[in-house]
Amino acid sequence: MPEAALSRTADCGIVTLADARYAPGVDMLCRSVRESLDLPVACFDLGLGAAVIQRLCTNHPSLRVLPMPESADLLAVRRAFESAGPLAKPGKRVWPIWACPFLIAASPFARTFWIDADIVVLRHLAGLVSLLDAGPVLTPENFAPAVTPNKPELYRLLPIARRFDPLEPRLNAGISGWDHARAEDRALLDAYCHAVRSACADPRIANAISWWDQGSLIWAVQSCGLEHRVVRTNAWNLCIRNTRAKGIDVGWDDGTLARLRDLVPEGNLLHWNGTAPPWGVVA
Repeated sequence: MPEAALSRTADCGIVTLADARYAPGVDMLCRSVRESLDLPVACFDLGLGAAVIQRLCTNHPSLRVLPMPESADLLAVRRAFESAGPLAKPGKRVWPIWACPFLIAASPFARTFWIDADIVVLRHLAGLVSLLDAGPVLTPENFAPAVTPNKPELYRLLPIARRFDPLEPRLNAGISGWDHARAEDRALLDAYCHAVRSACADPRIANAISWWDQGSLIWAVQSCGLEHRVVRTNAWNLCIRNTRAKGIDVGWDDGTLARLRDLVPEGNLLHWNGTAPPWGVVA
């Protein structure tokens, strides 16, 4: 594991990451959490700015904005991937995506849900939390599952001792749940961190991992034999492209969540993965 996490100050909470371009996403995420199950949210600061932080924390008393950890792992991630080219999705940079497992490890919560800042809770957050009682919570990829598996070369460069299906699981790393006191979760997070550290050290491994942190988490799940922890419904991490809300202007205001709940009755958490978020991020 990386440097010791911050003191665990609450039993369960949500961790995310954002800069100023994704501040509207943090705002709506916090609002949606409060309307479903008022869990605390911790957002690692990737460049929000003082005025944005003040506004967010004023609007959401349960939000804590945390500095990025000053750890050897984060320095290695930045050194390895800061010069990587921009992503097709506006406002997204590569190196912070690789940092995800180290931010989960630095969570201030004893039980952590990582939720990307382009996700909102529509309903039933308590149900997601209850899934963590049985083991780590992982959610399936439903935007581009056909291109989710890692490249075969990865398993030659970073072998896995157990027998496994290299095409499974097809998970999405935008939502995951972790109990830091449970050995199974700690082992999975260790493996997740190991995959990213290996990618930092060897460009061949980085190139063989699909979708950065997501492929790293897939490798970790395969290594630990936890494929069965991927939930069997898309409802907990539903891509907006697979809903009636696709292409509809839902705004980004006090009525957005109600409009989305009407449009997407089948989803519990809604994700703008592979899609520009509706608040108009610019590169």
